[in-house]
Parts: sequence; C-alpha cells; structure tokens
Amino acid sequence: MTLLNIVLEELDKYNRIGIAFSGGLDSSVLLHLLANSNLSKSKLTTLHINHGVNKQSAKWEKFCEDRSRELGINFQSWSITPPKKISEDTLRKERYNSFKEWCSRDDLIITGHHFDDQVETILFRLIRGTGIFGLEGIKKFSKVKDINFYRPLLDFKKDELLQYATKHKIKWIEDDSNNNLKFSRNALRHEVFPQLKKISPSFYKSFNKISSEANKTKTILFEIAEDDYKNIGAQISGINRLELNRLSKARQENLIYFWLKEMNDLGISFAGLSRIYQSLHKKTEGTLQFPITTKDGMTDLKIILTSKEVRIITEIEAEGLPRELNLSWNLEDCLDLPTGRLSVVESYGKGINIRFRSSGAIVKARNGGERCKPFGRDKSQKIKILFQEYEIPDWKRKNVPIIYINDEIAAVGDLWVCDAYHASDNEKGLSIVWDKGF
Repeated sequence: MTLLNIVLEELDKYNRIGIAFSGGLDSSVLLHLLANSNLSKSKLTTLHINHGVNKQSAKWEKFCEDRSRELGINFQSWSITPPKKISEDTLRKERYNSFKEWCSRDDLIITGHHFDDQVETILFRLIRGTGIFGLEGIKKFSKVKDINFYRPLLDFKKDELLQYATKHKIKWIEDDSNNNLKFSRNALRHEVFPQLKKISPSFYKSFNKISSEANKTKTILFEIAEDDYKNIGAQISGINRLELNRLSKARQENLIYFWLKEMNDLGISFAGLSRIYQSLHKKTEGTLQFPITTKDGMTDLKIILTSKEVRIITEIEAEGLPRELNLSWNLEDCLDLPTGRLSVVESYGKGINIRFRSSGAIVKARNGGERCKPFGRDKSQKIKILFQEYEIPDWKRKNVPIIYINDEIAAVGDLWVCDAYHASDNEKGLSIVWDKGF
C-alpha cells in the first residue's frame, strides 16, 4: 500500500496538513504512511478529538500524543464536553467545529476513510432515503465548511489496512464502542454486512459500481443544469420563477440543486430539498421561507420562494429592520444599519436638496400606513402601494429605511425622494446610496 506520488505533489500546495488521528487502525495506518512519505514533517500535525464519551478517552488521547511525538509530528487535541444526546451526527459536528478552529482555507485535513466506509455510507444513505447524488458516497477530495478534506485510503479495504498494520507492527487502539449496536453504522457493519456477504460475496464491487455510475450521472446532470442556469439568466443570489417555469419539473429540481450546491456551496439536506421541490410545483401565494439545514447543522441563511423568484437571503434580511429603529443621521457620514449601509453623494438637480443637510435626519423602519409624494407626482400615496407598483418583493420591503427630516418623510431608501425635499434642476442635491449588502 502506497500513496500515489501525484497525490503527494498535489498536497504541496497546502500550507499545513492535519491528520485526523483517533488512534484506531485506520488513522494509525494513515499516520504511518504519511510519516514515511516524502512530505516534510514540519508541515504535518495530528489532530485528535477527545469526545469524553468513553472512560478510556484520556488514555487514548495520551496514546495519540505519544505516537505523534515518536514519529516527530506535531500534535494538537481538543477536549469536548459530551452532549446530552449522543449520536453519530452530533459527534461529527463537534469534530468539524474543532477542525475549523485549526485550519484555514489554505490547509488540508486528511482522514483514514477506507473502502468499507464507502460501502457503509452508500448503504446507510439508501436506507435513509437519498437521491442519485447521495449514491456517490464519500469523495476523495471535498470541502465542508471551508475545510479541505482528503481521503487517500478510499480504494483500500479494511482487511488491507489490517495486513499493512500487521506487517509494519503498528500499534492502534481498539474502541469498544465500535461494537455498540445502538450506533447505526455498527449495526450495519456487524449484522447486515455478514448477511450480504452470504448472499453475494462480491457485493462490495456492486457498491463501487453504484458510486461510479452516480458520479457519471451527476456530471451529466450538472452539465445540463449549467446550460439551464445560463439560458434562463439565473444569478447566484436568485432565480426568476417565470424563467424557471419554462423548464420541465425534473430540470427545475436539477437546476435548484445545482444552484444551491455548486453556485452557493450549500450542502442542503435531502429533506430540505424535498420541501423546496414540493413547494416549487405549487402555486405560490405570498412568501414561503425555508431555513437552510445543511448536513452539518443550521446556517444563517434562508431560501425564500415567491411567485416571482427563488432567492437566498440571510436571517437578518428575513427579519428586516427592527420596528423600533430610530437613528440620527447627519446626511454626511455613512450610517450602518442591520440590513445595509446608508450614505450620500453630492449630485446636481437630484436627490435631497443640500440645504436640508443642516437639519439632519432620522432613520426609521417602515411600520405601515406611511405615505410619500415622490418627486414629479401630483399626489401622495401609501408607500405600500408604491412598493407594489415598483414590484419590490415583500421580503425586501422590510429592509428599506425611511429617512425623515423635520418629522416628515423625505426619502424612502434610494427609491424615492419626496417632492418637498427634492433638489431643483439648478440646485445641488444629496443622492441617497443604500448599499443593501446582498
């Protein structure tokens, strides 16, 4: 068993390389391989997570530290307070959070996942219910929460790792929790797999074929989605529903997945995707919101679905400006708000008349019922009606600041300046700049 030279050459582009090291067979073989490769040991650090779940946890941490020191490799560990409800998912999230503390975008973390893990993952996803993309299984290279991961042992079975460890007299830890059948993967490993081997001794090869075919299918589907993305004029922040509806339902779903995964780097859950797809094919009244739940937990993003668009916004944008907002503004300096930044640029014949600068302004959120007479109109109208006329989406209306001068509405964001405050053709003005940050 060797690491391919071409792969080692690729690793040179990373500043630091972390080795996820639990002390078990898989990570111990991985550590031995890397320690005996051409990689500079100064670039390597073993990363150990002490979950505190097992009474042997402290002993295992000491084993991992000693083993790292013996090989001349830096060691770093994290001790985690066990969650009340322990599951594979919660422990995985804790590991990712710890790794995130250590690495930057220019670093890489290498794990000891092997071919048996690949088979378990695909079968586990089938049982839970997955789409074609889930059948790809574990990738050799991937990115999770801006962490670069590499899994060089995916082509090797566990038996091969055991033979290598025996040959090189590598010591490792046997975790008794690996026999605990309350963990789903252990149940698959110890109860389901033996039965599958009896039925078909070569069933492992079938899963390898499934993964390969799923990968090919994904490539084709993403090529189609990329064409659709360009043809309907979609953007990273949002997709026009009218244009989206020109596609078949299957291609709409394919494009949504491509848009989220490839264009926005969001690993949304299968259940979350299903909710979006179901709503996508119904007549949308008002605004529907979906929190984005990734495989690693919640984000601060939401997907909103209206009759006109599908869009990604932040939690802050979804909530809008606080209704009690009341900030003084000198109509000169920048003013930061939760949903954006207000500033002005001097202009001529447009914007707020510059003579009002000395009066100062008060910035508030819209609470309903406000009226404005935009420059050039013969009567005032409710701001709500103006929003509808200009087709400002519901979610965006809550983010637009109202600028008051002398207790009267002088401007609505950068949309309109009220007639009484507008600069004349031959006067200097202050044009509002509303940098929405999205």
